[in-house]
Amino acid sequence: MVKAKVFIICLTVLILVFSAIGAYHMYAMERAIARSIYADLLDDMQDIGYLDSALAEYYMQEMADLGWDVTGDVFAGTSPRTENERARKERQDTVTLVLRVQPTTVAQWLHRFVEGEVKFTFAGSRPSEYFDPGW
Repeated sequence: MVKAKVFIICLTVLILVFSAIGAYHMYAMERAIARSIYADLLDDMQDIGYLDSALAEYYMQEMADLGWDVTGDVFAGTSPRTENERARKERQDTVTLVLRVQPTTVAQWLHRFVEGEVKFTFAGSRPSEYFDPGW
């Protein structure tokens, strides 16, 4: 009888430990994917000088395919966002990207535990590499 109780307790602990390791691994992978999307998008913005709407739609679709909530403006705070406000290298302008996405439920729980908030948030600025050919 005692051996059965010890066996059940050990089995429960093993299941909990492996579940926690798996959940943390999933959280780390989702955060790394979000960070790579942010880096790729910032590189693209730096090259063209603004956040192109087709580019934003493409990355929003990629994030939606991952199961993340992208119903709101995930690029709020990003500038410039239109072609006529394009940042130019000759004027030493910068592009600013702010990415804020809500990951899957398990990643939200772990991110709240680690960072204290639910959404993944990345923000940064770089000098524009777009050089106006008419300049």
